[in-house]
Amino acid sequence: MILTLTSDPLILRKLAKVATGMRLDLVEADRLPEEADLEAPPAAVVVELASGDWLEVATGTKGRWPQTMLVGVLGVPDPAIWAEAEDLGFDMVTTKGAIGRALPKRLEAWQKDPGGRRLRLFAVDEVAGRLGVVKRLDHPETGPVAVYHLAGDLVAVSDLCPHAGAMLSHGEVSVDDGIVTCPEHGSRFDTRSGERVRGPADLGLKVWPVVVEDGQAYLRLDPA
Repeated sequence: MILTLTSDPLILRKLAKVATGMRLDLVEADRLPEEADLEAPPAAVVVELASGDWLEVATGTKGRWPQTMLVGVLGVPDPAIWAEAEDLGFDMVTTKGAIGRALPKRLEAWQKDPGGRRLRLFAVDEVAGRLGVVKRLDHPETGPVAVYHLAGDLVAVSDLCPHAGAMLSHGEVSVDDGIVTCPEHGSRFDTRSGERVRGPADLGLKVWPVVVEDGQAYLRLDPA
């Protein structure tokens, strides 16, 4: 099923063709239904970004159906709205004109790899000349995460030391070998693998895959 929260006739016509081609039902709604109202989770929820509360829809969709693809649609490309929607957790943002071509390919790939949920981080060009910590985030599904640029590699790991909870991104990191040192008690970790290199911490760190597509860096929301 493709669930759509729009009354735009052009979007609906294009979604109807997509649903028919993918052998899915198209269900129109004026609000996000409760989990118990549907027999099965939607394959995708499509939202027109010109109206409505994006944050409510994003948190509601991911809270009810974590494996559902959340799609935002714009009338015309707007980089600011596009980036804001991706920051809020939309898995795909596209335009009215392109949704009929773009959605089937992305949705098919999503259904084959539902663990491929991701969160937009930044444009790669923005960190080209920066090394070390380039972004910190605290997402409901990941907790605190630090993203590092290390000699050409983008890596992301949990930002809290498992020993006493200090923020590792406040410590020193070697951009050559990716070793970060906890600023509180000196535990050391490999940011590429998450492996504990030196105590007093007993555990390693979760590693979150970073993928680059079309010049944008994304955090995979399922740890490696």
